[in-house]
Amino acid sequence: MKKENATSLFFLTRSLFFGLGISLICKYTDKDTYIGAIIGTILGLMIILCYRYIIKHKMGSLNDLFSKNKVVGMTTRILLLLASIIILIYSLLTYKTFVSSFLLDTTPVFMILIPWLLLLIYCAWGGISMIHKVSSALFPLSIVLSLLSIASILGNFDFYNFLPILTSKPGNMFMTIIAFAGISTFPGLLTLHLNKDTKNYIRYYLLGALSIVIVILCINGVFGEVLVNVFRFPEYMVLKQVKLFNFIEKIENILSIAWAFDLFITSSFALYSIKTLGPSKHNTLFTILTLGIAGILIDKFFDFNYVYELVAYYALPYISLALPIIIILLMFYLVKKRNRSKL
Repeated sequence: MKKENATSLFFLTRSLFFGLGISLICKYTDKDTYIGAIIGTILGLMIILCYRYIIKHKMGSLNDLFSKNKVVGMTTRILLLLASIIILIYSLLTYKTFVSSFLLDTTPVFMILIPWLLLLIYCAWGGISMIHKVSSALFPLSIVLSLLSIASILGNFDFYNFLPILTSKPGNMFMTIIAFAGISTFPGLLTLHLNKDTKNYIRYYLLGALSIVIVILCINGVFGEVLVNVFRFPEYMVLKQVKLFNFIEKIENILSIAWAFDLFITSSFALYSIKTLGPSKHNTLFTILTLGIAGILIDKFFDFNYVYELVAYYALPYISLALPIIIILLMFYLVKKRNRSKL
């Protein structure tokens, strides 16, 4: 059987950092954030290895695995469905906040979301094969845009912004480490739908995590420890410093498309997961209703209440680490029990 490339994991690894993860972990450790991010990548790799083990040994679809044990299977299914919904809401909220803040500030939220939701539905209904094709097509473009951004920013880089090193409190460094590990691996839960012949799984996670570490270095190197905590989207604001060939300006909207790719792939995969894990007889209706409710929540609930946005913002590190660990333990139990029954 031909192995399916795990390109989507690259986008999943990066997606929740845009507008959320990077600004959050920079608040903990300022100029030392890159150190916590590197250690967090190592911790995140352990979680990713657990995902790969489950993918290789689940022997079929997730629904088949869940059906082998009604209590644990149903519990795991509900938790994974909940995780998919949370990932979808976070992705849509980030997209809405970015577009309405920097691109279409006078456009109603529902007008921003509707075209995006229609594209998500089309991609998600195409299944994993469609998501794989879109990921493979967008991957080289995303790499080119990322490299172009980094190369353009280097002219504004100041190494003195990192001195002195290791001035952060141990507790803050610990929060950066676990937050980075959780945020970088939480959307990776969606890859549990992949088959056992997935190729280059670990490489795509490391590549995605490495790109985030480099982005953090660029942000701190340009802004320093004071300005880095001023902006909600520091990874976008730093692109405003970019000049191509010293005369082409205001290209941040083009370069930030790479982040839009991350959000699109993640939202599509989350929607596919909701469709797959929802009630089998009414999965289409359930998925559309879930997507509609998520859109309404973002439009009516988060758009007018900054307090709720802050709660969702600061809850991300805890949700992103706790849910995967619980689901991994339950999945290990199901996989081990199924494999023993095959003996």
